[in-house]
Amino acid sequence: MTWLIVAAIAVVIVASALGTLQVAKGPDDATRAVVGDLLFFCAAAIFVLVGVLRSTSVLFDVVLLATLCGIMATAALARMLTRGER
Repeated sequence: MTWLIVAAIAVVIVASALGTLQVAKGPDDATRAVVGDLLFFCAAAIFVLVGVLRSTSVLFDVVLLATLCGIMATAALARMLTRGER
């Protein structure tokens, strides 16, 4: 089971690296915003996987609060990019 969690962490790190490359060459602000969300949720996934690996429950509470803040930030950024239009 441990090797499966380590493999999942490696996959998330690769996704983060590819996302970082996309931020550097992103054609517009919307693409950068989406990739920024990807990086945020990759970090949250790494916290969850480390929590599972170390059998701690504190990280799950932290990730829950962080993802709620991340979702709110995504909604606010989408609102700013569309200049308030629906």
